[in-house]
Amino acid sequence: MKAYKLFILMVLVPLAQYAQVEVKWNKALPTDILWQEVTALGNLIVSSQEGLMGVDTETGTISWTHRNLGNLDRLSFEELPNSPFFTMTAERSLHMIDQFSGKEVFNSAKAGLQEISSYYLLYDSDAILVAGTDPNGEPLMVSVTMSDGTQAWSMKEEFGRIVTATELGNNELLIVTLFNNYKLNADSGEIIWKNTNSKEADQLNNMGKFGALLKKAAENMSQDMDIQLQYYKPEASDVFYLGSQQERQSGFTSSSGEMVNYTNNYNAYHSKDGSLVWDEELVVNGALGHVAFLDKGILVLPDDGNRTKINLFDYRTRKGLWGKKGRGIAIKGGIYDYLDSGDGILLVSRTNNNDFLNFLDPMAGTITFDKPVKVDGTVVGIVPLEESVLYITTESMNILDTSTGTLKWKKSIRTSPELTAENHGKIYAFDNSSGLIKVIDRATEQVNDLTTTALKFEGKESPKRLEIMNDGIFVHSDQNVAKYTFDGALSFQKYYAAPREPGWKRALLYASSVRAAYVGASSYYISGAMRAAEGEVRQENEVAGELVYQVGNAYNELGNVASSYAIHAFKQASARMKATKAGRDFMFIMSKKEKDVVLLKISKLNGEIEGEINLGKDREPIYALDDITGQVYYRNTDTELTSYQAR
Repeated sequence: MKAYKLFILMVLVPLAQYAQVEVKWNKALPTDILWQEVTALGNLIVSSQEGLMGVDTETGTISWTHRNLGNLDRLSFEELPNSPFFTMTAERSLHMIDQFSGKEVFNSAKAGLQEISSYYLLYDSDAILVAGTDPNGEPLMVSVTMSDGTQAWSMKEEFGRIVTATELGNNELLIVTLFNNYKLNADSGEIIWKNTNSKEADQLNNMGKFGALLKKAAENMSQDMDIQLQYYKPEASDVFYLGSQQERQSGFTSSSGEMVNYTNNYNAYHSKDGSLVWDEELVVNGALGHVAFLDKGILVLPDDGNRTKINLFDYRTRKGLWGKKGRGIAIKGGIYDYLDSGDGILLVSRTNNNDFLNFLDPMAGTITFDKPVKVDGTVVGIVPLEESVLYITTESMNILDTSTGTLKWKKSIRTSPELTAENHGKIYAFDNSSGLIKVIDRATEQVNDLTTTALKFEGKESPKRLEIMNDGIFVHSDQNVAKYTFDGALSFQKYYAAPREPGWKRALLYASSVRAAYVGASSYYISGAMRAAEGEVRQENEVAGELVYQVGNAYNELGNVASSYAIHAFKQASARMKATKAGRDFMFIMSKKEKDVVLLKISKLNGEIEGEINLGKDREPIYALDDITGQVYYRNTDTELTSYQAR
């Protein structure tokens, strides 16, 4: 009994002695704080009863205020992926705001729009293109200059359902609608050309009023439909392509009930005047998948389940070039990803039950493996090696010999993207099956056990992330931390109990996943780390998951466009990515202290508590966290906001 009391005392004494994390600033606002949010680019947005504010993260001073946007709930706020903007919806009006300056770059009421059907951010053209209806219910499209918020032009063209708007370069825009394609002058809105985008649309035009009635009915039916359509334009080509997915037929299977089959249909158009290149559209069985433009034609990689055929189609005639009588090459499963390795194309496909790898020789138009390689889980990351490919799925990792179609290791490592990391030519992976850390030498492709004893976390948790530090390999879950030396010795292992209320951890989860997305964007395979972070956040918040997934794309794409807004966002994203590359020697863990909930700063060097932020007893506290800068913003009273800085 004495020994038990001594153990409890040893546990509680450290919890009572650690210091509070440093207060960076404290700000009293003139009205009650309703909510606050840290954007993916690191800006702090605060909502109060009297207005929406941008708060300087360094000083706590209010940088900008929109008093007309006060007393709005959190659902009114939406951060726009791949942009420095967010929107606020208030009394049937949409306000688009630059999160850095607070400048309103678009106001639907001022633009004369009663309802908004779609909008597009056109950075190269410095424009925001918005389509909808005016107060009389008439169609209206407006173009607003992004840099100063002024309206450049408006037009009353009845576009109908707009599927996409794309910048073509040369100050021109392509607008694709359900029945027509348009090329516009981006500065003036002048229609350079307008053409029907299919023979069916042509036929409806020739049917007069009845055709117009049918088109209107199709427009109305499609308003809430998710239309699958892709725009493609090969480099140095004066032809662009549109691929669409259409339902082919429905049937019934004994095991899964209703089954829907699809075709993916392609049309080619001359950019100069929008005219069709082919007499008939190219129709391929299966759901809309991937397309690659090779020297001799268009490689179409559909998803048609167990019936999938891939084929190369002639650019001029759309004739199939592979397989018997040009009908294509059968492949096991529907294709959902591919990798061009230089000497061939690795195809990733799935059936109802399994995923497979195949290797395509695009010059010969043949599959080089005798039979497809079965893998466990969904492939989310691919790393080309000297003469093979390392792949990682949601469940496992192995190395594929692309010349023989065999796996290098007899037993795959049971892991996931977030539980792997590369360092000096070696890849470290936590094996969920054995509980050991494995080490893979990229040069020799050999795998060995780094650790000898299985790692087991308390609280029924499994390891969630692995990262490389200067002095070892750090592994953690939400409440557990552990570290190993590069020789495989356990340096420490700690556990901090979680609070019971799930709402406490929501902001922490989002912040840590945004950080993971930035880390993943510079990882040795981008896609896997991105998808891992995205999936985790989507469980809590669909919009937040989309933002996390877009971090890497934003970093890559915003640096290539001319808009001052895009450049500012690129610099900010670049700086935040650089900060994650430098690493950090602490992490945040939500825990409990007596009856209070505390946010703990945990050292990755020794697993000890370095400081706390007491969040009180609220069932769901109002706080936001920037897990890249280490700043926490907490509403400690109704009108007071405090920033804590973990260093």
